[in-house]
Amino acid sequence: MRTARIAVLTAVMVGWAGAAFAGPAALNVPPGYRATVVPAGRAELYFIKPGNHLDMTVTFKAMMRDGAQPVTATILQDVLVLDTLDKDGMHAVLLALNPNEAQYAMLSLTEGYRINFTIRGKGDVELHPMEIASFQRLYSDGPDKAPGKEASDKTPAKN
Repeated sequence: MRTARIAVLTAVMVGWAGAAFAGPAALNVPPGYRATVVPAGRAELYFIKPGNHLDMTVTFKAMMRDGAQPVTATILQDVLVLDTLDKDGMHAVLLALNPNEAQYAMLSLTEGYRINFTIRGKGDVELHPMEIASFQRLYSDGPDKAPGKEASDKTPAKN
């Protein structure tokens, strides 16, 4: 049932959003890319603006050593925002995605996952290998090896 609701919401957004967005001529969709509508939270739309570059993450349950655990994966990086929609209760971003990227975004929505966005800094276009984040990994590695922390062989200075 949830999958059906997401599919209907996506279809309705695509239909209604076509008239609400700037229009194909004004969007400047890069060659080889597709303008793709993705639902967004209203708070996210306050910060996301056309021309921004985003990373997209999805949180889902994955089978781990100790059973199903929530994990978060970055599914797409450096995605161009063509336009945003915050009108009549509809909140969405229009993204320039290549056909393969569009498939991953639609797969996530069809499976009922909420896509979250992180805004990249101006000029940050590098793609990075990203590990899947899990609490199991965070807790099993300990605070000194938490993601984003580099192990150091330096001895702390004495006072």
